[in-house]
Amino acid sequence: MHVVVIGAGEVGLHIAGFLSREGQKVVLIERDPDRLAKAAEEIDALTLAGNGASKQVLSEANVNEADMVIAVTDSDEVNIVACMAARRVGVPLTVARIRNSDYLDSADAVSSEFTGIDYVIQPEAAVAEEIGRLVDTPGALEVEFFAGGLAEVVEIEVAEASRCAGKAIIDMALPREVLITGVLSGDTITIPRGGTVLKAGDRVFLAGQPGAVTEAAGILSLKTKTPKTGILLGCGDLGLPIAQALEARGVRLTVFEKDYERSVAAASVLDKALVLHDEGLAEGALLAEGVRDIDLFIAATGDDPLNILAALQAKRLGAERTIAIVERAEFSEVLEATGVDVAISPRRLTASAVLRLVRAGSVVNAALLDKSAAEVVEFLVDESSPIVGVRLRDSHFPSGSILGVLKRGDGVHVARGDTIPAAGDVAIVFAATEAVPAVEELFSTRRFGRRR
Repeated sequence: MHVVVIGAGEVGLHIAGFLSREGQKVVLIERDPDRLAKAAEEIDALTLAGNGASKQVLSEANVNEADMVIAVTDSDEVNIVACMAARRVGVPLTVARIRNSDYLDSADAVSSEFTGIDYVIQPEAAVAEEIGRLVDTPGALEVEFFAGGLAEVVEIEVAEASRCAGKAIIDMALPREVLITGVLSGDTITIPRGGTVLKAGDRVFLAGQPGAVTEAAGILSLKTKTPKTGILLGCGDLGLPIAQALEARGVRLTVFEKDYERSVAAASVLDKALVLHDEGLAEGALLAEGVRDIDLFIAATGDDPLNILAALQAKRLGAERTIAIVERAEFSEVLEATGVDVAISPRRLTASAVLRLVRAGSVVNAALLDKSAAEVVEFLVDESSPIVGVRLRDSHFPSGSILGVLKRGDGVHVARGDTIPAAGDVAIVFAATEAVPAVEELFSTRRFGRRR
């Protein structure tokens, strides 16, 4: 696949690198020379200097031969114009990051005929949605839904006092409609077996019916309390959607915003939150707002180091659970060793959105998981697939992957060794990144092609 990525900021660089590692042919366009030089050093892609909305630059990128154009510059207008130009020369799929809601209709979409954009990416909205899911599932480090919400995949950390710590999975007596599909150790994902022993501190991925997954997450993490109170640091483009998501869930919220105009705007939009014109870093200010007894603290200022510092400060002062929004992967890794509970990366969420569009085979949905070490891919099982009519234990499923859940009709069930997939089923597969191509071969019935 030939993909043109416009914009080499944090998001664009991450997407271009991800696609390049996937074996795609990538052209990356960027007008800033420093960003372009960094991209040329870090990723295996053709880099091109210039304005991504320029006809000449797009021509140099051979956009007329592209299968996909992804425009993620800091300018909504440049992204829209680039997609319009791409559509004009026949590019079959265009994707743009759009921040300004004035360009969106009530469905958080745009008119494809008017703008040339097929898919809109909104990292800020994706972060707010992710935090909402974390609030709904106590103890979760990551939450993804599949099969139209009938199946859930959750990452949790095994608590030292959990009755499952030190036990083999087969002896844990977890709810039947949940399966442990992966164990994350460092940057390495392993697919566990019944005899695998979980240790305190292990990060595990659970898949299955939402109620069963929530119950199992509580058993393993010992966290069952849904947050009722929260403090949010930052209420700009990133923080405001988070505040609205928390309010919708009944969280009693205090918001710190150092910019006066943004604080006034937030106070006029939020219904019940207390909005304070304050930086929110001082110990005295946090203590005055009850940080010692708070259920949830979220740092969403748009400044990675500030978010890390604030989350650490809140944790030190007694906040039950802390979340920091960080763009840079190296910061996310540092957080794991410092006591901050969750690091959310808008880059990973954006990459997940792109992943859904580039996967081969009968892909219904896909998500890139923690550290980009694994993926969950939802496939429609075609009658030509070699796994149809074969018990899973006999299907020679690729190493490093596991078919965790099957949706058949209106129900979902955890897949076992004697499960026999049928045509029309929806299969939810957990796979280490390197195993995904082999998994795709089991389900591949159609490939991405140019539309003329």
